[in-house]
Amino acid sequence: MEKSNAKFKNVDHYISSCPTDVQPVLQQLRDTIKNAAPNAIEKISYGMPFYEYGGKGYKGRLIYFAAFKKHISLFIPPEHAGALPRALQKYHVSKATYQFPLNKPFPYTLLEKTVKQLVKARDARSKNSNNIPADILSYHNKLNKTDKSICDTLYKEIQKGLPDAENKIWHGHPVWFLDGNPIVGYSKQKQGIRLMFWSGASFEEERLNVVGKKFKDASVFYHDVKEINTRDLKRWLKKSRNIQWDYKNIVKRKGILERLK
Repeated sequence: MEKSNAKFKNVDHYISSCPTDVQPVLQQLRDTIKNAAPNAIEKISYGMPFYEYGGKGYKGRLIYFAAFKKHISLFIPPEHAGALPRALQKYHVSKATYQFPLNKPFPYTLLEKTVKQLVKARDARSKNSNNIPADILSYHNKLNKTDKSICDTLYKEIQKGLPDAENKIWHGHPVWFLDGNPIVGYSKQKQGIRLMFWSGASFEEERLNVVGKKFKDASVFYHDVKEINTRDLKRWLKKSRNIQWDYKNIVKRKGILERLK
């Protein structure tokens, strides 16, 4: 059923060319994607069904699917891998490919959750490219030119690394949250712009060298935008998703932190 070199008029044509026992699975898969991303444009690309959202061409790639002899594959752009449900990882076989055996029920509920999170991440990327939320923009605009440049860059990189996180001004400065738990934030201080990861002491990162005395936070100070190493920051943001201490419930636990991940 490998059809990458075949030509199809549309997705109906693609599905009808597959074995009859696979067609209902593909149709339900298709319906699930369309329901989860109703504004996506359905196309054929590289000989398989493709859904475009939030841009055209490479920037608009949301998800592909294809039927093979023993499995169905989803192809998901790797730039949003951090926004995908953890449950999807057991189907991951390569950088952008997820395989689902045809001899087992297809996880449509997981697919729906996946596509919704992809749409959310794409919306966040679009928002980031056009404007910064009003409260954070106001915070940036009160800074001098050098500090504003640092914060603008940090905002952009954090949005890329944590596209599904909530952000807002919290205790006077920008902070990002995952499921209500504070993850990362930055603030203007006498020593410079402080980038702080709430669980950063557990990252074991040499450059996060300002470590909290009471909790599990760790920080780095910037004095110029050129000091920001985006590769380091990308790695820290990935760790911030996978390593978390439960600050959300610290008051309930009377100041005691417990490890979430």
